[in-house]
Amino acid sequence: MCARRARGLLAGTLNAFDVPPQTIGDAELMVSELATNAFRHAGHHGPHELWLFPGGELDRAAADPGACEIVCAVFDALPDLGLLADNSFSGDFGRGLSIVAEISHGRWGAHPARSRLHHEVPGKAVWFACQVPFAVLRSMVHRCEGTRHLHPA
Repeated sequence: MCARRARGLLAGTLNAFDVPPQTIGDAELMVSELATNAFRHAGHHGPHELWLFPGGELDRAAADPGACEIVCAVFDALPDLGLLADNSFSGDFGRGLSIVAEISHGRWGAHPARSRLHHEVPGKAVWFACQVPFAVLRSMVHRCEGTRHLHPA
């Protein structure tokens, strides 16, 4: 998945849910970094998928506005999580995950996962979370129940 396509899909979806513009801008930057990393390090390890889903429980979020978040993940079929631990910077490269960590206030990570479209394909999902108003989270839960991806690459 190329960064431009990931940004466009994510921005369009977040706009449809009335996510605040600042949050959309932050999410676009973070997904751009994750998609770039997936292309650079796992370009030949498809499928590549972009996932967006509500984070946490709706009941908990209703009681605690700080718990209202959405999660965006980029999946690729390269299961190696070791690349994520490489913090070496080389010129213009190597800063993407630190940018994601800073903008997401540490709400990011990676874990082994399976493709949501091709369940037999193992890999990893690198994700970040964004805080959103409760109304956004409620709308997302009700309109997208069962849908766990935006679009296949």
